[in-house]
Amino acid sequence: MTKILLTKFTSLLKAIGLFALVLLFYAGISKSFAQNIESNILVFEHFTNASCAPCAQQNPTFQGLMRSNPGKATAVRHHVSWPGLDSMYLANPVDPTVRVNYYGISGVPALRLGRHALSTGMGQSTLETWFNITPANWIYDVDTRLIGIGDPQIPDSVEVTGSAYSLATPDSTNRLIFFLAEDSLYFPPPGQPGGGLPGNNGEKLFPMVLRKMLPDTNGITVGSGAVPTNINFKYPLGSRWRTPHLYLTGFVQNTVTKQVHKGFKLQLGYSIHTSVTNEALNNSSVKVYPNPVSEFCVLELPNREAVSLQSSEWTIQITDIQGRITHFLPHQLTALDRNKVQIDLSQLNEGLYHLTVTSWRGTNVYSHKVLKTSP
Repeated sequence: MTKILLTKFTSLLKAIGLFALVLLFYAGISKSFAQNIESNILVFEHFTNASCAPCAQQNPTFQGLMRSNPGKATAVRHHVSWPGLDSMYLANPVDPTVRVNYYGISGVPALRLGRHALSTGMGQSTLETWFNITPANWIYDVDTRLIGIGDPQIPDSVEVTGSAYSLATPDSTNRLIFFLAEDSLYFPPPGQPGGGLPGNNGEKLFPMVLRKMLPDTNGITVGSGAVPTNINFKYPLGSRWRTPHLYLTGFVQNTVTKQVHKGFKLQLGYSIHTSVTNEALNNSSVKVYPNPVSEFCVLELPNREAVSLQSSEWTIQITDIQGRITHFLPHQLTALDRNKVQIDLSQLNEGLYHLTVTSWRGTNVYSHKVLKTSP
């Protein structure tokens, strides 16, 4: 009897151990995935130099702030030519200089969030403030794929495809800015194998170093974003760049005012599709999901709406960006609950639409932008 109980107890321990390993495995996947793809984040531009003494003093604090805010902020590092030697600048002197001239940077360290000049000594409260006031009006549909141009079996380039478009951008002088950055560049101290610092300020570890602006320093013209702009280009990777440490990050920026929108960060080989923010004309709790949608989506009104969405009490219609209105037929609507209805959008063309739900008296009007993609 004792042996039987011991056997059962041992089996239980093994099961518990296996369950714990499974939890740790999935936790690791979730953590890794979160680091590989970050959406609707602040993308700072950090100007620095490996021979700048104040940079060596302030950079670790700023980098600690970035590490403690995953999914909220990142920074790409532009290594400049002054005050002294910087081998990362020498590896690509053109691109960081373009951004230096664009902002009129005259000293390092310096930090920019578009038109806003910030201090590298910024704290959590300042980051929260800028996160809350920076608009997120652009949808980034970006796919990165490692390909072999010289040899199809050996990835030596990145192919970037997708599109970008706006939910609500009143201006039209916008460009999509892409930065290809290599994370965690480490230089061993002099005397060690491969040693030799890139400058003389003592820094050894450098995060998110700009390798190249893609497809070039001009970015991609996206206008007002009312019509999606297609993205399609290839770029060769440097022979000494470490592919697993390469990230594509970017944002839309008004070229005149320098205002930026929230952007994204993703590891090469991954894809991102930023979500559409919920919005309504008179109640922000209306929901449409999934969004973007390829075939079917669910429309959910606030709980206080007691009349079935499939009934004649409501009119549901959708409008494209040219103003053309489509009314849904009964077979395209399936009631799921008193305030939920499934909508068949499979017959619509790809693009951005405006979904409107109106009560028969017109007293309640709900509106939501919906992005239709291919199945």
